[in-house]
Amino acid sequence: MKRTILFWILAVFLVVISGCAKEGGATASTDEHGHEGAEHSDSESGKTDGEAGHAEDIVLTAEAIKIAGIETQLAEQRQLQKELRVPGTVTTSSHGRAVVTPPVGGQVIRLHVKPGDRVRAGQPIATLRSGELAQAWAQIIEAQQGVVSAQAAVNEATAEVNLANAKLRTAKQQLARQQAFAKTGAFSQPTLQAAQKELADAEAELERGKQDQAVHEAQLERAERLYKQELISRTELEQARLEVATDKIRQRNAERRIELSKATYERERKIAEQGLTNSREIQAAEAEVRSANLEVQQAHIRLGSANAGVVAAKKGVDAARTGYSALAGSGRAAGGLLVVNAPISGAIVDLEATIGQAVERTTELGEIENLTSVWVVAQVSDKQIGMAKVGGVAQISVSAYPTRVFSGLIQSIGSRLDPKTRSMPVQAIIDNSGSHLRSGMSATVRLGVGSRSQALTVPKSAIVEDGDARKLFVAEQGGKFEERTVILGRTQGDFVEILEGVSLGDRVVTKGAFVLKSEKVKSELKGHEH
Repeated sequence: MKRTILFWILAVFLVVISGCAKEGGATASTDEHGHEGAEHSDSESGKTDGEAGHAEDIVLTAEAIKIAGIETQLAEQRQLQKELRVPGTVTTSSHGRAVVTPPVGGQVIRLHVKPGDRVRAGQPIATLRSGELAQAWAQIIEAQQGVVSAQAAVNEATAEVNLANAKLRTAKQQLARQQAFAKTGAFSQPTLQAAQKELADAEAELERGKQDQAVHEAQLERAERLYKQELISRTELEQARLEVATDKIRQRNAERRIELSKATYERERKIAEQGLTNSREIQAAEAEVRSANLEVQQAHIRLGSANAGVVAAKKGVDAARTGYSALAGSGRAAGGLLVVNAPISGAIVDLEATIGQAVERTTELGEIENLTSVWVVAQVSDKQIGMAKVGGVAQISVSAYPTRVFSGLIQSIGSRLDPKTRSMPVQAIIDNSGSHLRSGMSATVRLGVGSRSQALTVPKSAIVEDGDARKLFVAEQGGKFEERTVILGRTQGDFVEILEGVSLGDRVVTKGAFVLKSEKVKSELKGHEH
């Protein structure tokens, strides 16, 4: 309404300007006989109302043209394709709709969106509390504790290997010493003293082990109290237990060392008293070496088993995490909480979930539509279906946006004919980057059919409807505008084919034609008054 009033105000303004121009510059011309009348009738000039498309020129000043906002464009040759007009319906594309469902059952504790909100892919939709997810998380914690225990067993086995190696080194040293003594025949006092010293060292080692165990047992007791109070971690508790276990191993080894040292001392003492042969001492030392070698082998076997336990425990952690991730799906999970994310970008068209609701894997939390591109399903009659081709141009218009044309391409042609309507569906993908089109809208579909050919075209905005006639204005030199009746042909996009009434290169008015039409009506009214 406001635009119509504005046009009429411009028209009246132009009438005033053109009237003043005519009063100031026009004088009544007379012929040589003194008769008035500079103008000749149509019949005298050879024009009739039915002559092909031309009418009286309209003249505007440069200032009036500028005020009216008149714009022009050349009539040009373009490649056009024959169009088939059929009804259609807008639907969402296959990748433009998503139903949001949780990957695991639980209870909705928070909603991050509301209907109508626009979301990005990966944006939070809802937060759930899931008992199933919490149980899977507990399995991860238990598996991690298994890794800690397995690592403690590795540490213990490593300590036993080190101890067995130390014992082997001692036995080899003892054998070497016995062999050296045998060569010199000295198996008395020095050997006995060495046996005494070894026994004293073993007893001192046992005493130190007992003292360390007492300290570590006190520390373990304290760690167990702190762990029950949740002040220290499970790993720290296991470390305290490992230290106590290590002390016990040290004591057992020290006790075995004492036994061996006592046996060695007694043997040396008897040798010193009885003067036994050298070979007997060497045989005893060799037996000690063999025994130490066996202990080393057994310790390595236990270490290998402990390492295998660590590997198995870590695999258990990985399996627990895999199960947890499978339950969480594409959502972000922490403990028993899960954030369900948007699978696609788009608008929330439906949100069925409510806070406190218990949901399962099949429960629909909401629905998202992405309307950057849409499907338009056109119904083409069986007689015309042969004209439609995959890859052909498709243009649609809807009543909600009468001046807009949406373009796309034919993607598929149906294989079954509707027996009731005798039509077949033709599906086109349409660019809808402005999200103007909505699912369910009725549309007029223009399908490009046949081959393209050259045609003289003008913008559709240049065409003015005058009853059953179609007209336009051609701009000429000196601010002149000529109204012409035209015959239209094919339409494609924003351009229409001109079959008659305009020539190639003519400059047609594409904006402001209403003002020129008003000026023409004013001139006709003045003509009737005179």
